[in-house]
Amino acid sequence: MSKKYSIFITVLFCLFIFGFGIAHFLLPDREFSEQENNWLAEFKPPTWETVRSGQFMEDFEEYFNDQFPLRDQWVQLKALSERTLGKTENNQVYFGTDGQTLFAHFTKISDEELEKRVGYVNRLGENLDVPVYFSLVPDKSYVQSWLLPENAPNVDDGSTIGRAAALCGDRVTFIDLRDTLSREGDAFYRTDHHWTTMGAYQGYLSLMMGMGDSGGIYDYPLALVSDQFYGTTYSASGAGWVKPDSIHTMIPEGGTRGNVTVTGYPEGAPINSSLYHPKKLEVKDKYAYFLGGNQPLCVIQNPDAAGGRLLLIRDSYADSLAPFLAEEFQEVHLFDLRYNNTSLKQYVADNGIDQVLVLYSANNFNTDKNLFKLAM
Repeated sequence: MSKKYSIFITVLFCLFIFGFGIAHFLLPDREFSEQENNWLAEFKPPTWETVRSGQFMEDFEEYFNDQFPLRDQWVQLKALSERTLGKTENNQVYFGTDGQTLFAHFTKISDEELEKRVGYVNRLGENLDVPVYFSLVPDKSYVQSWLLPENAPNVDDGSTIGRAAALCGDRVTFIDLRDTLSREGDAFYRTDHHWTTMGAYQGYLSLMMGMGDSGGIYDYPLALVSDQFYGTTYSASGAGWVKPDSIHTMIPEGGTRGNVTVTGYPEGAPINSSLYHPKKLEVKDKYAYFLGGNQPLCVIQNPDAAGGRLLLIRDSYADSLAPFLAEEFQEVHLFDLRYNNTSLKQYVADNGIDQVLVLYSANNFNTDKNLFKLAM
């Protein structure tokens, strides 16, 4: 190695290290990463206590990593390099063999942990005098397993749903969705973990059948509302080569069987809301187009529907399912345990609920820390 080349490498190294360091402090901090759909760490001034305990250095390291210049581009470069080297995943996301579908790792739990979680559902059934139904949405890695890289370990093999069904007591009716969702690629977003409107429709038909109602068959076409959706799986993966997803609707805003009204409770107090929120299509988290995003409670009313009052204890998969349920029930109460501590038994009594559906994705059911509220 010549002296000039050594000097060149040294200068280049110094420019890289000090250049990015200087840029880090000159550039304004970002509050939110659109790419990762995540809030970024802010600088926390040191105090005697945080310096002595070492907390300041931990906070500063997180702040430095989150605010590093060109962070989004470095994440994408890492993913591209992993793919070029023949690796099949990055940041706990598998690259599908079609080059466009992304699979988030599926969280597996022990038999004992699953038994405890299903036990909460059974306790709910024992506490209520109305029918209680329970269903889990299979993960995309189960439905579209043929697109997974070979020997991917952290995937849904269907056993969680099978074991959950076997653990249900006499007071709970389990509805199995494993053979419901299309394996042709239209049931899940390629860049997100949620099911699509078509996937939600397929799930709705099976749920209605499991609850003793055939449900409506809608033959009008899907309506495109956005072709620029990048979901949370994409955000984690850094897979910049993947094309955006499309978001569709099937049920018009006012519904087809009556005048649907929606009351949201995003901050705890009731506000006028709607099935769809077009302004959400202008931001990164476009899935919030359905019902407006996460909230403790949302009540949908359709006085012209044939069904009664349904309490849906749910995660975010229910957001795109809600327009179909609004066609079937006079009232649908969407209850999110993550943000709502109300007694379920009292809520059922106060609102004249005549049936309850506990619906989660299999992965969320394995990881949610609020399921114990079902048994309270």
